[in-house]
This record gives sequence, structure tokens and C-alpha cells, in this order.
Amino acid sequence: MSETNQKILAKIRNLLTLAEDGGNDEESQTALLMAQKLMLKHKISQQEISDKQSQEIILRSLSVYKRLYWWEKVLVKIIADNFRCMFYIQSNRLPHQHSVQRKIVLMGFPEDVDLAFQMFNLAADTMKYYSKIHLAELSEEDLSSNPVSQLRKSYYQGFMDGLKEKFDLQRQAMMNENEKYALIIQTPEAVKEKFNREITGSLTFNQPSFSRSNHAYQDGFQKGKNVNLTQGQINHQSESNH
Repeated sequence: MSETNQKILAKIRNLLTLAEDGGNDEESQTALLMAQKLMLKHKISQQEISDKQSQEIILRSLSVYKRLYWWEKVLVKIIADNFRCMFYIQSNRLPHQHSVQRKIVLMGFPEDVDLAFQMFNLAADTMKYYSKIHLAELSEEDLSSNPVSQLRKSYYQGFMDGLKEKFDLQRQAMMNENEKYALIIQTPEAVKEKFNREITGSLTFNQPSFSRSNHAYQDGFQKGKNVNLTQGQINHQSESNH
């Protein structure tokens, strides 16, 4: 990761530590959004002090070839749209494999790709963590009337919808605050042009069925909208829920 992104993430974690010590600053409790704002401020200051130079556009895979889950395709679009990147799905099947394996690939300038990679994984870890808590707290009645797999899907979608709404609100607020954000916040044209030249096809997948009217979706939505991403709260060693 670049030195700039390391500083951004270190600053976020410092703010979150202060928030956990009793601070009520909402901005310091939303790491994804804070990361975006710090990144964009850096982009503006960078442009103001140096001539715009052509940058290398790189690719970075979010994982090895594997079975992709539906929520990965939803979440990566939210992250890519807000961290100045494009993405696509790359497929592969080795001779000994019966099924096609896939991976998500990010495309963009190095600093943007590095940060988008970190933010995707941080958001995914947090979504799984809070979903697990939500499911563990359900009553036997809730579990008997709704399959756990369906409740998890509802929670995941709620979380991602809430996260997207929070990003959308911040984007508008930032553009109202400083007109320079209106341009900087967009994915760079050079990245879009390279993507359109080299990548064909479209993103398609079967959206799973789930309810947006149940408590799992509503709880996920509120958590995604007000997500508090402290390192100590996320148990990276817990079982991943898919």
C-alpha cells in the first residue's frame, strides 16, 4: 500500500480509538466515509501543488479464483463508485475443474485501487461480523419462521443499502461544501477510457430472494448507514458467513 494510503488508514484508526474512548463525533465513527473524505482532500491538495502527470493504471484482484457470492458483486460496485475505480469479473476454468472459477478485479490509479481494496475487505468483514451478532440474538420463533440463510441475505442487503445511502449523502454534502469535489470524486476519465477499450461484457448475476420488510434487513440497513468500524470490534478469526 502507498505511504499516502497508510497515513489515511492510520488517521482513521486513531480517530476511531478516540471515538471509542467516549467521543460522539459521528464522522470519526464511520471509517469508510472518513477514508473517502481524506482521500478526496488529498487529491485536491495534490493537484494544487503539482502539475498533473499521467499515472499508471493498474489491476488488482480482490481474491484468488473461486466461487463468487452475490453480495461481493453488490458491495464492490458501491466501493468502486466511491473510491474512483472500475471493476470487472474475470473467469477461468482449469482442465481438472468441473466449474468455472471467478474473481473480481479492480482497475484504477495505484492509490485509489489500494484504498478500494482495503475498504472492500473492511466493509465485508464488518458486515459479516454484525450479521453474525444479529442472527445470534434472534429468538427461536424468528428462527423457526425464517431460514437463517434468508435472514442473512436480508441483513447483508440491508447493510449494503444503508452503506450506499450514507455514501450518497456524503457525496452530496461534500460537493455542496467544495465545488472541486464534484470533479475529484468521479472515477478519472483515463481509467474509464482504458476500461471501455479493454473490458467487454456486463455484470450479470441472479439476485437472491429475500425480504426487505423484516427486522434483519432493517437492522442491517441501520448498521450500514451508521457503521462503526473499529479494529477491536471486528473478529477477523470468526467464521465468515456467506
